[in-house]
Amino acid sequence: MTPPRFGYHAAMRINVARGVRAASLSLLLLASACGGSGGGSTSGLGASGVESSKRLITLSDAEKGRLCDWMVAKAGSYGNPGTCDRTATGATFPLLTYDDQAACIEDAVDAPATSCQATVAQMEACVNLLPACATSTDLANTPACAVLSGC
Repeated sequence: MTPPRFGYHAAMRINVARGVRAASLSLLLLASACGGSGGGSTSGLGASGVESSKRLITLSDAEKGRLCDWMVAKAGSYGNPGTCDRTATGATFPLLTYDDQAACIEDAVDAPATSCQATVAQMEACVNLLPACATSTDLANTPACAVLSGC
């Protein structure tokens, strides 16, 4: 079984897969908080370059790709997780690591997940508080990421 990633489903996987595949990102995912991350810009773009007020379930694949690129850069790069140990399993697997952008986008939450109300700003705020090699344990212990639990 492939270890979980931090895509947008990261928080949900913590409850569903604790013991089998502890995790989710969602991310990552791709990585959220009650505070925003407008980057101080009046354009409304978050640090990822995606409109900070957009809900995660409404993002296009191109926007998910930008958010993935930003999240994965926190740990290293696609296929190269910096110092993160990708041989770890379960709750110690690093969530912000993906082999490529397509794998991250595939892990992203989409429109049918209506319980997900999180925005790009909330995802960015969550990811910003996580260590580079964040695990599902880090995600679960970061209150700012709680809003991702429905994602």
